[in-house]
Amino acid sequence: MTRIIVLGGRGFFGRAVVELLRLDGGRPLVASRRPGADLLIDAEDAVSVGAALKAGDVVIDTSGPFQRRSTLLVETAIATGCSVIDISDSLDYACKIQQIARRINGVNDARVLTSCSAVSAVSAALVRHLDVPEPVRISAFLAPAVRHTATAGTTWSLFSSLERPIRVLRAGALVERRAFTEERAFHFPSPVGPVSAGLCESPDAVTLPLIWSTLRDVDLRVDTRSRWVNALCRSAADQRSVRAVTRTLLPIARSAAKWFGATSGGFDVEVEDRSGARVAAGFVHATRSYLVAVAPAVLAANAIAAGTFEGCGLVRADRYVDAGRLVDYLRRTGVEFFTSPPHPHPLPRSGKIDL
Repeated sequence: MTRIIVLGGRGFFGRAVVELLRLDGGRPLVASRRPGADLLIDAEDAVSVGAALKAGDVVIDTSGPFQRRSTLLVETAIATGCSVIDISDSLDYACKIQQIARRINGVNDARVLTSCSAVSAVSAALVRHLDVPEPVRISAFLAPAVRHTATAGTTWSLFSSLERPIRVLRAGALVERRAFTEERAFHFPSPVGPVSAGLCESPDAVTLPLIWSTLRDVDLRVDTRSRWVNALCRSAADQRSVRAVTRTLLPIARSAAKWFGATSGGFDVEVEDRSGARVAAGFVHATRSYLVAVAPAVLAANAIAAGTFEGCGLVRADRYVDAGRLVDYLRRTGVEFFTSPPHPHPLPRSGKIDL
């Protein structure tokens, strides 16, 4: 039987992955650097990784922040004959994985699915569903349910984007911008509603052009769900003195978000074609929108374990998960799917399950 191992399985997103796998009838192994887990694995220690993994294993890597990670886990895993699925939100990490693509593609029966999360798995799946064959712009909008997702890892990931210029795809090239600038308004369906989101860095800028060569502009915009936090992030990205203060305030801000932050959340992708026509699709939920970030990895891992996953080597993001299956799966957890304008080919509905 294929083992599914959830690295970082005691963290917030790791626990969500484990819960979904168990609801699907699986018996995932929880891996962590801390004692008490099923497997002790340090993603940056080749000895512990090599000792824990076996040929045929599927590793779901939730051990962020990925901005600090090397490719050691992936390289050790593929040498062992394992598949690795990560939920990275880091452009740097996506670039590191692409740099070892030849090594990954040279190993039989090993698969690497990087950024198998809202970005880039959901982004790519929604673009495929919207059926825009030659997109020139893809913009993602994230309104996180910060009361749930304001973890040490996500907070550090956000702050790291303020310490240096971020990179976005503009006119077909990666260019530098300041984080949380170029704000755009977007109106999510209820219960999220209108947001004002600023630029953030995303692996989409390097993963999606590998699929659609017509892409000229790719970006991600995030609303922290607080106007003063958005303003603070803009100032911190621009001024070193404000960054120093912000770094000090991070633990306080994280605690405040846990008590007073938004519980609803949403993720949307807006696609523009050569004619300038725009369509959008996404997900919202009152309390569990974070499941959008982990569902693609769960579906991909189950497919690999069942022997039904197509593709090997370094897999393209549009092949991680079928949009219809993703929407159906998330709907059964209560997450709502929407399109704007309404798409002429709605995806199927199914019964709801409780988490």
